Amino acid sequence: MAELKELSASAATLSVSSWQQRWAPSAAVDGLAAFETVEDDRADSHPAGAPHIRVEGDNFRWNMHTVDRDTSTDRQRHEVTGRRTPAGGAANGTTVDRPMDITVNGTRIAAGRSFLPTGNWDTWATASLPITLKAGTNTVRATSTTADGGPNLDRITVR
Repeated sequence: MAELKELSASAATLSVSSWQQRWAPSAAVDGLAAFETVEDDRADSHPAGAPHIRVEGDNFRWNMHTVDRDTSTDRQRHEVTGRRTPAGGAANGTTVDRPMDITVNGTRIAAGRSFLPTGNWDTWATASLPITLKAGTNTVRATSTTADGGPNLDRITVR
């Protein structure tokens, strides 16, 4: 016959640390290549108060893959080809337009695409533009046409 002994357990305390920014991106210090590898997979995923990447006098670049080689479970990416309309969140806290040239795979599809003021840097407007994606990797680039830079860009979503 098995002997039953008294079991005891102490209460455990679960500690969860808050989100902390570990990298303050700077185009001057880190170079544009650092920005080319930053990827935001979920719309509106930035923690409150987190700065958005801003590159003055140069460009943002996104690589859109039509064949997904990432099998991790935290991805929310849809692989697409053909005529699509990407939409992005843009904020312009100035009082003037901040136009950008938009290219897809090196071909300019919109010269001086307007990004009008949104009232402040925390008010986001949705901007969209139809593009055609080829099979494989597509490079979408947004380049500021003024020395003051473009708007803050929060995300790009392809539908």
